[in-house]
Amino acid sequence: MRQNMKTYMLFIGGAMIGLLLVSCSPKSDKQGALRDLEDQRSKYEQKITEIDEQISALKEAIVAEGGTLQGLPEMTAVKADSIRWMHFRHYIEIQGNVESDNNIFIPAESPGIVKRIYVDEGDRVSRGQVLAELDAELILKSLEEVQLNLELATTVFERQQRLWDQKIGSEMQYLQAKNNKENLEKRLSTIREQLQKTKITAPISGVVDLVAIKEGEAAAAGFGAIRVVQNSNLKVKAQVSEKHIMNIRRGDSVDVEIKGINLNFRSRITAVSSVIDPDARTFAVEVMIPKEFTNLANNMLAVLKLTDYVNEKAITVPVNIVQTTGEEEFLFLAVPDAGDWKAEKRTVKTGMKSGDRVEILSNNIVPGEMVIISGFQNIASGQLLSIVQ
Repeated sequence: MRQNMKTYMLFIGGAMIGLLLVSCSPKSDKQGALRDLEDQRSKYEQKITEIDEQISALKEAIVAEGGTLQGLPEMTAVKADSIRWMHFRHYIEIQGNVESDNNIFIPAESPGIVKRIYVDEGDRVSRGQVLAELDAELILKSLEEVQLNLELATTVFERQQRLWDQKIGSEMQYLQAKNNKENLEKRLSTIREQLQKTKITAPISGVVDLVAIKEGEAAAAGFGAIRVVQNSNLKVKAQVSEKHIMNIRRGDSVDVEIKGINLNFRSRITAVSSVIDPDARTFAVEVMIPKEFTNLANNMLAVLKLTDYVNEKAITVPVNIVQTTGEEEFLFLAVPDAGDWKAEKRTVKTGMKSGDRVEILSNNIVPGEMVIISGFQNIASGQLLSIVQ
């Protein structure tokens, strides 16, 4: 061990001499010299790591033979916690947007000039309420003309019907009068439907979110004119990677965070798409928002924490106590030893991580054992311990 410490000091001394040489070299040679020193530093760090591993192995060998470690107290104080079964859940976090099923951009059903707008943005409206009206002067004139013709046709038909009932006149006269009257009635009905299409009405009750037309401007048929939003049926819609499709199911519990207002609540997945987007390789999920949260706005950013793995009976430990050397993962346990405690290194296999906990899959750790959660950085296997629980 002393020989290793001497070698360690020689490496440090060599590094210091190299730095002094760089400070005394001409400016033109400094870049090349610095590169050489960086290479030397990397080699020294590698050798120091190897020496530290050799020192740790020697410490373990000394303790295994019943000796004590010079310069270290006989008992090292550590904190330990008891291993126990736990309910373990693994989450994935994805982003989505707040949407409403009742978010309707109402179009004009027929082209025309906007004659009157009856609402402003922010107004609350009822289903069937007229929101705006297009110019219908020509339709009204046609309606008036057809009404007058229908009145005359009705009078003629009624007279022909009375005559026909008395077997006076020809059947053809009666049928022509009847047909003329019925055609005018159908035409009147059509004109009234056309007149109705010049009015933009609310299909749902809600709040006017946007008025995209102006009085005096032309409105195009089929294009959105006024948006009405009802916030009583809000949901979060998000896209999830296709690799999770076997683990995400309708009815699963989900934690929701609405960004911007720090709103957190728990809900359930109400819909899972069975179709994969061929471009993004994702599928859609929907989560309903409780009805009491009516002050949310469409397109607000939401974060969903979806459970994709559950182990009802798992052994977990804090993530930070699992150490690695190459591909080996290990941690230290405190095991009883003749009335005292000593450190024991255990190689483990880890599974899923969730928050600050990691699942232990190997069966060489059992409930009731004491795992060291603090002070494990400065101990070796077999070292005597003082437990602070």
